Amino acid sequence: MNWLSTVWAQARLNQTVLLRQRGLAFTILLLPLFIAFVYTSGPTASGEVNGVPAAALAAIGAIAVVFPFSYMTIATGIVVRREERVYKRLRGSALSTTAIFAGDILHATLVGAVQAAVILVYAVGVVGVPVPGNVPLMLVAFVLGAAVFAALAIGTAGLIPNYEVAQLVALPVLFASMLGAGMMFPLSVLPEWGQRVAEVLPMTPVVDMMRIAFLGRDLGRAGAPEVGFLEGFQVSAAGLGIGLLWIGVGLWCTRKFFRWDPRRA
Repeated sequence: MNWLSTVWAQARLNQTVLLRQRGLAFTILLLPLFIAFVYTSGPTASGEVNGVPAAALAAIGAIAVVFPFSYMTIATGIVVRREERVYKRLRGSALSTTAIFAGDILHATLVGAVQAAVILVYAVGVVGVPVPGNVPLMLVAFVLGAAVFAALAIGTAGLIPNYEVAQLVALPVLFASMLGAGMMFPLSVLPEWGQRVAEVLPMTPVVDMMRIAFLGRDLGRAGAPEVGFLEGFQVSAAGLGIGLLWIGVGLWCTRKFFRWDPRRA
């Protein structure tokens, strides 16, 4: 088998294992869709923000909810396979280290992509969000979000002692991401230092890039002026840099904390 075949086989194995864990499967597969529906139907979706319907902002932000659940998928899978000594057996096989990680990431990304597509259809068809005018920027934002949370999941998995704790760790990641991205309340209600902190959290630049891609407006500036196709990438450059910085943090944590042997060994 070549590298791509082994990665695909790993991804299929991950999906099989996930479906056997019914509680985790329900959380990862259905809860993001439920959160997106509730979020776009709640009080945060009423009124306007900078002249933009709050419902549209909420629906676009809801697409990014899939990334913290990708974090849960990858981190939980790594912890389970580590504690059951699956990783020790895989390392003794012909499977390369990159294929092991790539299979984990591919599985979580494909699940997130399907969920994002469902939320996107709901946002456009029901909420009335316009079709994204800058599709390449939207795809860049999605790939960036998937990469950031995959790197953080692998990097922090070494600090998680067992399967139960892995699910609990993902909840603060989810809520901190949603709060930082202004998905529960406008960031303007925070003090200035709080807004600065929120702007550099992992999911904030991803949500900002998606909103620019959909609406063609820079919501970070007063009046939310319109931006063109190329200007959208220019405005998103700072967010892209923040995302790459978080990927670097995840890679550093992987080198420092990741372990192949069970923590109880």
